[in-house]
Amino acid sequence: MRPTPQYITAAGIALNVVRFPWDEWNCRQYYGSVDDAMLARLEHLTNKANTGLAIATGEWTCERFSTVEPDPTPKAYLEAAWAGAIHPAYCKYTETHDDDWRGPIRAPLALTIALVNDALFGLAYDPRVAVRVCWLYNLTRHVLPDLRAFEAWFEACIQRMEQFHDKAVDSQGEEDIFADAPSQGSPVPREAFDPALAYSPVAAPALLDAFLLGLRPELNPFLRSPGELAGEGGISKPYQYTPSPRGS
Repeated sequence: MRPTPQYITAAGIALNVVRFPWDEWNCRQYYGSVDDAMLARLEHLTNKANTGLAIATGEWTCERFSTVEPDPTPKAYLEAAWAGAIHPAYCKYTETHDDDWRGPIRAPLALTIALVNDALFGLAYDPRVAVRVCWLYNLTRHVLPDLRAFEAWFEACIQRMEQFHDKAVDSQGEEDIFADAPSQGSPVPREAFDPALAYSPVAAPALLDAFLLGLRPELNPFLRSPGELAGEGGISKPYQYTPSPRGS
């Protein structure tokens, strides 16, 4: 699996103690609200930009518990989700079982998986990926021991997405699956969410291609094999990136 980005590990959030409250039977209180001002900004972004922001936010929660939870499942799923953000066929639809994911450590990780999975596969009943981003933001804030680095990072990411992946700027129709869905937009590479790296959408295809080529689907249970992807609509060469024609 790809290493955790340095901007996250440098924040020093992977503590061995848990100091936040956790009610197993009412955990929605920790993430289920929406800040109207934040949602308004996010809804100006393409769904692909919001999907990337959702996954990148989930990586903070994985790092938070990295020293107390050895299960590789959350990180493996998020790696697959990055591929799914390029094309949903790469990532397998996933559900966790509550009995295996209880407590203040494993339950937030399961929620991270569930919310990202919903951002990828839940557009049929609610096309607003921005809402899932708000929920992941709330969940991550709840479990982090210090918020300064995360909040600065999140704001920097929104500003970058506003510059390059606002719906009015990025009109590429990656896949108009549902008629009532907002513009999906162009896939956004993982590197775009590192504020220390220069980013331009011009470089995105090469970054997306490098990411897909570096994946090992035989080692990640959440990635579909090249054989399973053969003939999948929109994927001419499995684990290589070919952008859709503009306007398709």
